[in-house]
Amino acid sequence: MGRKGNNLFGPGWTRFLTRYFPDRELILRTDAKMWFLKISHRTQLTALGLIILLSGWGIFSSFSYFINDKIIEAKDNEILNTRLVYRNLLSEISTYQGKFAALTQKLEKNHGLMLNLVEKNATLQQNLMSAESKLMSSKQQRDEIAVAKDDLKFRLSSIEKSMRNLNTRNFELKGNLSSVTGNLESALAERNEARSLGDRLTKQVEDLKKTINNLNESEKNVVARLTRKTSDEISNLEAFINRTGLKAAKLVAKMEKEATKKGQGGPFVELGPDAEPGEFLKASISNLDNRVARLQNLKNLVAVMPLAAPMDYFSISSHFGKRKDPINRRWAMHYGLDLVGAIGTRVYATAAGTVVKAGFKGKFGKFIEVDHGLGFKTRYGHLNKILVKRGQKVNYRKKIGLLGNTGRSTGPHLHYEVLHNSKPRNPWRFIKAGRYVYKK
Repeated sequence: MGRKGNNLFGPGWTRFLTRYFPDRELILRTDAKMWFLKISHRTQLTALGLIILLSGWGIFSSFSYFINDKIIEAKDNEILNTRLVYRNLLSEISTYQGKFAALTQKLEKNHGLMLNLVEKNATLQQNLMSAESKLMSSKQQRDEIAVAKDDLKFRLSSIEKSMRNLNTRNFELKGNLSSVTGNLESALAERNEARSLGDRLTKQVEDLKKTINNLNESEKNVVARLTRKTSDEISNLEAFINRTGLKAAKLVAKMEKEATKKGQGGPFVELGPDAEPGEFLKASISNLDNRVARLQNLKNLVAVMPLAAPMDYFSISSHFGKRKDPINRRWAMHYGLDLVGAIGTRVYATAAGTVVKAGFKGKFGKFIEVDHGLGFKTRYGHLNKILVKRGQKVNYRKKIGLLGNTGRSTGPHLHYEVLHNSKPRNPWRFIKAGRYVYKK
């Protein structure tokens, strides 16, 4: 049965498994007992499949989180635009109310003037009727009446003239009244429309309040989620940096102190009340801002720390620390890593910085030293060719030289050192920490 299972996919598959996933055996031993644990090629394939699935799931989760952040940003912009439209509508309603009040005042003034003219006309009519009554009732006073009649005619003529002027004025007033009536009707229609619009806006405001309350709750959840994520990233970065043997907190404090010495300034422009978040979010957002600032400082710190390997492919022939010298076989201190590779292998800068030394340096042979800031320096010895100059700015992963066998060396390799505040540090710790920081 075992042979049939191995030949299930043919001899080619069997050779592939035997070559890349050979059966392995682990020996576990104590003082009194010994156990043998066999790991078959199928178990190895299963473990590899699980690792691939977990990596795919991590990439999918990161992409989903990015999409959700974009949706939340779009909703915030939509709410801001709605608020601006609501404020503009309130301003238009106030303008219409002022126009209606002015028209009402003008109409009342014209109405009073018309009433005065009607009263004057009634008075004149009464005077005329009184004069005619006196004329009919007294025949003895015809002469006096004739004189009075002539006078009355003259007065009537004047009155008629006044009446004609009054009628003309009345027609003008009627025209003005019609115009005012039309304006009033138009104002009333605008007022009714404004009231209807106000009712609709009131409903929209209530709906917006509900939406804003929901969004505020969502904002709180987003802030909490971002705070947790930022805290996790801070903890991870600090843990990776601490693996180098240095304290992340002390390095960040030093970086912040040096940043305050750099030139800064500009006018003070205070944020308006609309730019401030709600009271219920201030504490959370302030905490998040502090976390983000902390995370950014850690990322800036990582940018100057030499956490990468200086070569793509290498093997280690000699580690950092005490060793027997490869030439005289005496015990000595080795302040770097010896990374073996073929002559001409590309050598990269392990962090951004400035080249402070580039040339031949005694037993180091062809040698490069790069200053990365914050007390960090890296050294590259036994090079075959130098590709940079002193004073040159180099970026992370910039090709600076080619591996060689110059100086005090027994074979082609790169002597790589990491210094902090002029004190040699174990480069392998930095490389291992960088594998977590720069993992893909």
